[in-house]
Amino acid sequence: MKRIAAILLASCLLAGCGAAGTMDDVAVLPAATAETAGQSLTVYCDAPEQSALRAALQQYSDAQSVTVTYTQDAAAADLALLSAMPEGDGWQDLTGQPLLAAAASRAGLPAEGQDTVTALPLGRSLYAYWANGELLTALLGENCLTDLQNASWAEWSALVQDLTAWLDAPAETALTLNGNAYTLPAQAPEAAAGLQGVFAVPGGEPAAAWSGAALTGALLAAGDERTDTALTGPLNGVYSALTLELENAASAEGTLADAANALAGGQALFVRAGLADLTAVLGTDAVQSLVPVPFKCYFEQSDLTTEEYDLTGLMNYPTLACAGYLAIPAGSGNADGAASAILWLYGSGTGNTALTDGLLLVTPWNTASNTTTLGAMQVQVVSTGILPESPLTTGQAAALAEACTDLAAAAARTNATRTAFVQAVLAGLGVA
Repeated sequence: MKRIAAILLASCLLAGCGAAGTMDDVAVLPAATAETAGQSLTVYCDAPEQSALRAALQQYSDAQSVTVTYTQDAAAADLALLSAMPEGDGWQDLTGQPLLAAAASRAGLPAEGQDTVTALPLGRSLYAYWANGELLTALLGENCLTDLQNASWAEWSALVQDLTAWLDAPAETALTLNGNAYTLPAQAPEAAAGLQGVFAVPGGEPAAAWSGAALTGALLAAGDERTDTALTGPLNGVYSALTLELENAASAEGTLADAANALAGGQALFVRAGLADLTAVLGTDAVQSLVPVPFKCYFEQSDLTTEEYDLTGLMNYPTLACAGYLAIPAGSGNADGAASAILWLYGSGTGNTALTDGLLLVTPWNTASNTTTLGAMQVQVVSTGILPESPLTTGQAAALAEACTDLAAAAARTNATRTAFVQAVLAGLGVA
């Protein structure tokens, strides 16, 4: 187990900005028991069926012998698993219960200037494109990963389009990554025998395909200026990245599980997702072969309103994104049982292991597992260079999902499609 001393923004930060502070250690919270939890729990979840949120709750259910029943009515649930921050009055203030207040404190909540806490984060994981390292090496040669991670937008988009053409008719194809020359092979190597497309996109589950973490670069580029003027350029860059995926995808209609399995089975080269969600689908052993490539958007210098980030940082660093939130609806009929589930994850050794070892999450109190190759890599990356996610509310995330679903369904992608996407996202963010 590794305590991450600080979440650094590394070289994507310009001079004058330091690292985020660490949270103080607090005593481990009392573990929930079967007696305190009760025998059943009704749960609302807006995340995919196979996701880190559901996997974490399943660990609790198995360990405490609690029967979980899912409902589509959040107001009728005892506990809610949410992919974005809740909003409105329909949620309990968790600081009103002493043990939940202690759990909130362990997560560094409430934030400065706030008095209430309506949701606790499950934990964070790297959000990026994930690829099979062996397949990448077979296609591009040794030592390609660093150059791919540091490739410019022009190099990245050219690679994607060249790969699609190569899949139709393999031939030696010269390309450049991070200024260095690479060549796609004349014939498909054995590792690429089943490759069907560059990306797998879980378009059948908009919340999975279009996570709010995809907007992190655009929101950071705009800085504090959440205006039409500041956001339009960066959102155009996000649009270019999403259309590049859609136009070079093996599939854009399946679930998160389908996309993860396509990646693991060699049918797709890249899947954009959080590491914890992929781990929930594939298991900790199967994901060890995966390597991250940052979600690259077509940003230009003129898109930056902030002085805190530069293009290199926004292009070449993965995002550290929240895997979801735990909340208790205001009308919960079993608030004690919901609290027990939260406390088990936050306060028991088994719960901590389920988060860090089982799902490769960075906990809200900044511990993470470094006992596997990929876990150690995540600890190293988080300690040296990431982009901090700009969390969305559930309403904003739903608007983003709708905008991206419309984009995926468009018969043709034109300037009008681009404008409609940008305007829809601006409206969803509440930008006039």
